[in-house]
Amino acid sequence: MVLLQSIRMAVRSIMIKKSRAVLTILSIFIGVAAVIVLVSLQQANTDQWIEYMRNTGVNRIQVYASMWGGKDFTKELYDYCLSLTDLVEGVTPQQSMWPDNGIRYGAKTYQPQQIVFGSDQYGICSSSVIALGRDIAYMDVEKSNRVCVIGSAVKENLFNFKNPVGEKITVNNHPMTVIGVYEQKVDNSEWSDDNIVVVPYTLNRLLLNNTMIESFIVKAKDAASTVLAVEKLKGFLLTMYKNRSYAWYDVSSMNQFIEQTNEVERQNVLIRAAMAGLSLLVGGIGIMNIMLTTVTERTREIGIRKALGAERRSIIAQFLVEACIVSGLGGIVGVIVGILVTMSYIKIIQDKVFYPQYEVMAMAFGISVVIGILFGLYPAFKASKLQPVDALRTE
Repeated sequence: MVLLQSIRMAVRSIMIKKSRAVLTILSIFIGVAAVIVLVSLQQANTDQWIEYMRNTGVNRIQVYASMWGGKDFTKELYDYCLSLTDLVEGVTPQQSMWPDNGIRYGAKTYQPQQIVFGSDQYGICSSSVIALGRDIAYMDVEKSNRVCVIGSAVKENLFNFKNPVGEKITVNNHPMTVIGVYEQKVDNSEWSDDNIVVVPYTLNRLLLNNTMIESFIVKAKDAASTVLAVEKLKGFLLTMYKNRSYAWYDVSSMNQFIEQTNEVERQNVLIRAAMAGLSLLVGGIGIMNIMLTTVTERTREIGIRKALGAERRSIIAQFLVEACIVSGLGGIVGVIVGILVTMSYIKIIQDKVFYPQYEVMAMAFGISVVIGILFGLYPAFKASKLQPVDALRTE
């Protein structure tokens, strides 16, 4: 009963001073909206990056190995990975190059992101699926056949609606027969994995005048196999390079990178939320200011109520409820504005529908209410401590 009465009195007080209440609500909703927008944008960017990494293939192990003046050990690594049949699905070199003047088809020239030198297991290792034609075969690698598989972006820009399978393109003045097209993985953008040309890695002597390969992809069967395969590969490379100077190698998995990205994202979310939370503190100071002004304006009213027997808790409840209503309204408006701004921005930048997480919205709204309570406590206690005689003397 006391609570309902406090709510009615708080609403009446807010309606009497509409302009002041609106300005206070404005200071709160800006803070709430800022928290939602900043945290959600960070989450959207991280989700986009993780989605890209997942499209390129989870359970993927990146191997770098180099020996100054040493030999190429592609075959040894290839054979060792194939012996791990219980852990590994495939292995491929990941050497790449940028064609000097792009690639040509007839009179048309196009610049792909890169030319990738891969094995017959490149599609497995990169999670690439054939849409047209076929993938690179073992014999293409063994015989150094001048064939290639192109990404969907290359097909779109170089061949339009024509079926490119069987057509010839020119890479650094060397003709290559297109034998297949990979399905679109990302967005066909200039720097995506859709904008590549894959050739047998044994053509690196022809195109690069070099046989050394230092980068490889190993595809494990699942997350547990990835952990075991990483340890086995580290042991294998340690054996290969034992007692040899001027050698360097590194083994890391995409799963580890995704976990690290998630951890960094969590830290960035906390930092952004803290920065946006500062504006909520400013709003809280605004609430304290308006409530202190309200106490001063209603000193006589408080004195009358206390003279009629009102308890301290009812006075405290009256002013706390008013502070909570103001901050709660600011929180509601802030959540709505935060959702609209986030969705609009992500739609324009990433061209997709993105909703802020419910946890973020609940957190921002909850903080606004808590701030209303905390910054409303001092004015409420100040009002409750007024002596009836002193309050009634106030004009």
